[in-house]
Amino acid sequence: MISYKKVFHLFILFLFLSFLVLYFAQAGGYYEDLNNKKASLTEEKIKEFEDDVKNGKEIKVENYVVNIKKDYSNKISDFGLFTSKAFAKYFKIGINGIFGSVDKMVNE
Repeated sequence: MISYKKVFHLFILFLFLSFLVLYFAQAGGYYEDLNNKKASLTEEKIKEFEDDVKNGKEIKVENYVVNIKKDYSNKISDFGLFTSKAFAKYFKIGINGIFGSVDKMVNE
């Protein structure tokens, strides 16, 4: 039989190790490196824009905007979204039914 004390200690250990990993990633400059890469991409686009202006090329905003949008959807998140929408739908029906019947009682 698994004791709750053991589960609690493992959970606390997991949280502590997660904290350490995130702390050392931040202290090691991992996130700063990611931001610098984004900034360097932006600087490249600025130089490209300046060269295009000097050369008299047609300027379109779409050519210089860096769009870094990632799609994190997967089957689990899709199921969570489906469940949430279904819950909200039926919750709304239930609340409207309750207040509709209260309204009928009050107005009669």
